[in-house]
Amino acid sequence: MRTLWLLLLFIYEAQSHAVSTPNFVLLMADDLGIGDPGCYGNKTLRTPNIDRLARGGVKLTQHLAASPLCTPSRAAFMTGRYPIRSGMASRSQVGVFVFSASSGGLPHSEITFAKLLKNQGYATALIGKWHLGTSCHNRTDLCHHPLSHGFDYFHGLPMTNLRDCKPGEGSVFTRALRLLVFVPLQVIAITLLTLAVLMCLGFVQVPPCVFFCLFFLAALVLGALLCFLHYFRPLNCFLMRNRDITQQPMSYDNLTQRLTADAAQFIQRLGPKGACIDLKEGDDEEEEDKKQKQKQKEKKKQKEKKQQKQKWKQKQKKQQKLKKQQKQKQK
Repeated sequence: MRTLWLLLLFIYEAQSHAVSTPNFVLLMADDLGIGDPGCYGNKTLRTPNIDRLARGGVKLTQHLAASPLCTPSRAAFMTGRYPIRSGMASRSQVGVFVFSASSGGLPHSEITFAKLLKNQGYATALIGKWHLGTSCHNRTDLCHHPLSHGFDYFHGLPMTNLRDCKPGEGSVFTRALRLLVFVPLQVIAITLLTLAVLMCLGFVQVPPCVFFCLFFLAALVLGALLCFLHYFRPLNCFLMRNRDITQQPMSYDNLTQRLTADAAQFIQRLGPKGACIDLKEGDDEEEEDKKQKQKQKEKKKQKEKKQQKQKWKQKQKKQQKLKKQQKQKQK
């Protein structure tokens, strides 16, 4: 009888535990310091949504990022291990995946928390930025895709959020282009000018084919530059839903709102049991902060205009007084 009661108690505890299984929402943002959100003491930037989450949850204060770069820090975030152990700590100066055609990514042998949650019956999703590789040998195998690392659903950026992805925001390749394009073009131009001057002065005789080869080389360098600038955005800045490309090149219009709505819909579809892992960039707070700054600027401008009007009125009054005084003196 006692054994039966213990068995019934175990079944009851298991059922109650299954019913109260919580959802997990993990947020990761690049370039966000611990002192930036308001819940950690920042009084200059307003982050009401993050502060509300902090009030209803647990606020951690002892944690360090494994790396200051996207790819290795995300590898550590996913696995709980140093990126050098998973081979995601780059030895080059770049340190992250830049091109979608790059081979390599997070190894399949690594155990991500998405795999652990999936083994416990959770449905998992990643909304936002992945940046841990996509393919191994060709663009269709998608061996390093989020769906290969324990996620049931993916919607977001397989690569990263570079300035080159947004028209008019500049480029992160300025230094590289200067070394690989502009320096060779300068060398070719100086060589052509020097040969032309020496030929005109009669010091050397240069065959026409030399000038043709130099002009052709300069055209090749310029053509490569134009192709890179034209095709980089559509080839590397795109959105995916699971394994399908949904927007190429991606548009930043309401991107944060679209991804946030998709994350909320995923949780609502699952009901009480599901884990949504959201790694998108935190732009909502920045947008609110920008709006507030714009409002403050407008208020300052209005105050300045009022002050200028008051000064102008005071000057007019002074001038009128001076005129009256001069008239009285003349009388």
